[in-house]
This record gives sequence, structure tokens and C-alpha cells, in this order.
Amino acid sequence: MEAVFLKLVDLSLAAGWLVLAVLALRLVFRKAPKWVHCLLWGLVGLRLACPVTIESPLSLMPPAWTAIPVAPPVIQSGAVAPDTWANAPLAEALASPAGGNGLQ
Repeated sequence: MEAVFLKLVDLSLAAGWLVLAVLALRLVFRKAPKWVHCLLWGLVGLRLACPVTIESPLSLMPPAWTAIPVAPPVIQSGAVAPDTWANAPLAEALASPAGGNGLQ
């Protein structure tokens, strides 16, 4: 259930960025016909109604950006000694910087 909530938060944050973009575009298209404003807000409504994310290389949001915490990978070979030897450096290498929020 927590994963569903965090996915919803991610989609809402992305929609929030779209709302900010529409507000900025409204300033640019101040003299445009009113249907252009309705079209822009329709895009926001569509984004909020459809929980689908389309990834593109031209996206303004980086693909690695997410509010969902990702568990670090763990090696489980079945042998205790190699697992301990391999997982300690792996955990150190993937640890977030001190005082950071984990986003890079």
C-alpha cells in the first residue's frame, strides 16, 4: 500500500510541475485566444486523470528522479562469507551523501 501512495505522490509532483509550466505559458500567450488557455488546462486535467508516465529523452524531469525510496541491491549467493565480503563495499558505494536527500 505504501508503494501505491508513493507512486501517487510522484505523479502528483509531476502534475505540479506541469501546472507551473502552464502558468508560465499563460503569461507568454496572454494575447492568445481563450481556447489555447483551455487546451493548456485540459493537458493538466488529462495528466491528473491518467496515471500513465510517458518517458522521453526530451523530458524536463530526469528519469532517475523519484520520491519512491529504492532499496540498495544485495548479493545473495547462498554462501555467508562471499555475501558479507561483497555487500559491505556495495552498501558503502551506494550510500547517500551525509546530509543529502538521496537525490543526485
